[in-house]
Amino acid sequence: MSTSQPLLEDNDSGCQTASNRLDVDHLLKGVGHDAELAAELIEMFQEDLPTMLANLQAAITEENLEVVKRLAHSLKTPMELFGATDARDQSHNLELAAVESEGSATSVLAEMFSGLRTELTEVSRQLQDVKLAKP
Repeated sequence: MSTSQPLLEDNDSGCQTASNRLDVDHLLKGVGHDAELAAELIEMFQEDLPTMLANLQAAITEENLEVVKRLAHSLKTPMELFGATDARDQSHNLELAAVESEGSATSVLAEMFSGLRTELTEVSRQLQDVKLAKP
C-alpha cells in the first residue's frame, strides 16, 4: 500500500473519502453502507481490471467494435459505483465512439483507450488505498 500521499480524509460524517478520482461516500451509499460489500466489489474490480484492459486493447487492435462497445459499457457501472466520474465519462465516450465508428477510427479509439487506461489505473491505485470505516 502506498503511503507517500494520504488519499483519505475524515469528513463531517466520520467516513473516510478518497481525494481526486473517487467518492467513497457515494460508494458506501450505493451499497447500503455495507463496508464489507464495498470491499468485495473493490477486490473484484481490482482482479478483473487487467484482463478487461487487455481485452479492450485487443478488441481495438482487431477493430472488433462490438467487443469495444461491450467492454467500455461494462466499465461504466463500477466507475459510477465508485464515484469515479471522469473514468465513467471516458468509458461512455469510448463506447459511443465504437458505436459511431465503422472501423475507420481505430486510431481515435486507441487514443481514447490510452486516456481511459491511465484514468482506470489511477482509480485502481486509489482503490487500493481506500480504507472503509466500519460502522
